[in-house]
Amino acid sequence: MRKTDKKYDKAIREALTEVCELTMENIAGFEWLTHEVNYQRFPQSLIVRLMFKDQQTLASFKRSDDYQAVLNDIQTRLTAAGVTLKNINQHIELDTL
Repeated sequence: MRKTDKKYDKAIREALTEVCELTMENIAGFEWLTHEVNYQRFPQSLIVRLMFKDQQTLASFKRSDDYQAVLNDIQTRLTAAGVTLKNINQHIELDTL
């Protein structure tokens, strides 16, 4: 990993940690989030995976206004960290335990 990649990775982790903590406080059934990235294809390869307790809570989240609010929060914090994504929806995956 190049020095630049390490800086981006640290900034991404810090931004997503903030989102994760807020989401855990406000969204029932949300467990954690994680990310994957291939820095040779960055930022297009960035995937943020949100994990939920079960299929019911995931489906409820997708139908709620909170869904877009969380995506907007992720995009805003990543942009502030220097990571610009054209369409945040292409970088989000939802899953269950």
